[in-house]
Amino acid sequence: MDNEPVLDIRNLKTYFYNSKNNTVIKAVDGLSLKAFKGKITAVVGQSGSGKSVMALSVFNLIDEPGKIEAGDIILNGRDISKLTKRERVKVHGKEIAMIFQDPTGALNPVIKVKNQLMEAILIHEKVKKKDAIIRCEDMLKKVGLKNTDKILNSYPFELSGGMCQRVMIAMAMLTNPSVLIADEPTTALDLTIQAGILEELFKLKELGMAIILITHDLGVVAQTADDVYVVNRGKIVESGNVYDIFEKPQHKYTKELIESV
Repeated sequence: MDNEPVLDIRNLKTYFYNSKNNTVIKAVDGLSLKAFKGKITAVVGQSGSGKSVMALSVFNLIDEPGKIEAGDIILNGRDISKLTKRERVKVHGKEIAMIFQDPTGALNPVIKVKNQLMEAILIHEKVKKKDAIIRCEDMLKKVGLKNTDKILNSYPFELSGGMCQRVMIAMAMLTNPSVLIADEPTTALDLTIQAGILEELFKLKELGMAIILITHDLGVVAQTADDVYVVNRGKIVESGNVYDIFEKPQHKYTKELIESV
């Protein structure tokens, strides 16, 4: 059914434990969120509100002393939080993908771009390497990159931040996932490159992908989002369509965020 969410995060709790002083930081504390096909769902809040921890929890990328304490993550009707490590490999990257906040950190600096892009395909599909390379080159062109042969044969450290961000988007798109989580995809990029990245997200939305856009930039949210979730201290304090959130904010924290722009 079209009105069913593609991704349904239910009551997610991710805590970090400090054994030295016996304290607990509830980074994500009972957060629930739904993302739908062909829509951009924005998750907004200040730094440290729990947005990125939520995204990393979806991919089970929480390291010690952090721990996912509770929650269901329903992707296309299946709870992926209960999958084994081997089962997760088949899902992550193919059905759900992520653009990380720091693209230069997310890409391996000592492996050429073409090998990292090809791996995204070869993990999930049995195709010849030469066919995989052609797909990689086509995808780089789709995200607005030129001199694709040179980029494919470059190491990430040889590329600009904006180029690395587009490489990450290309990598996420190669397997045509149902859901794309983009964590601050335009941070630290100049306005022209920001506009290009947002344009690519729009294209993916039009192709029917469900996109979760994590950002603190309400200007970006106003331009792009269909639905908005406002996060503070690991909890959703307000949610609704983008017009209601901006025109009729209900929560004090949401009002403060909007007034600070």
